[in-house]
Amino acid sequence: MKNQEKKSEAKISAAGEGLAGESLIGETISDKREEGLKEILGYYSSMTSPSSQENIVSMLQEIQELYGCITPEHSAMAAEAAGVKETVIDCIMKLYKSLKPAPYRHRLTVCTGKNCHREEKDFLDTIKKELGIKGKIPSSGALSSDKKILLETRDCLKQCRTAPNFLLDGRLYAGGENSDVKKLIKTLKAEQ
Repeated sequence: MKNQEKKSEAKISAAGEGLAGESLIGETISDKREEGLKEILGYYSSMTSPSSQENIVSMLQEIQELYGCITPEHSAMAAEAAGVKETVIDCIMKLYKSLKPAPYRHRLTVCTGKNCHREEKDFLDTIKKELGIKGKIPSSGALSSDKKILLETRDCLKQCRTAPNFLLDGRLYAGGENSDVKKLIKTLKAEQ
């Protein structure tokens, strides 16, 4: 009986340790993710119409569920599995705002329409400064210095009477002032 207990203890310690007593827990999680990714890509590539928008969106949602976001590497792999160009994946990700290219927590979309700029000329600059973003914002958006907030711009939010306007996670904030947006951004950054 004691011999069997020693064998099972040896198996348990061998399963939880690598070379020189290193833990394999982190490696196991990474391996499980990679295995899950291969399974997702294999499943969708074997479908009768892997390039349909519905199938691509479902595949991307599963990848995001697994990793928390869809990196450029994941986009390339998804494009290959679906038999489409990477630009198709990029377009779908722009169309479906729930698909995230980075593991940010909040999406801030600032109106850059004519009326919003007339009301608060430095509104966007104030937001960029608070988020630690420099330079022009690309069409895919820019992440704040702490990677918690994605800043995007849109030509018009169709709320010109209440300018300046912005969306935070899809909710419209109208008639914002620089001091209000600074407080809001500080609150978002303080979230755990």
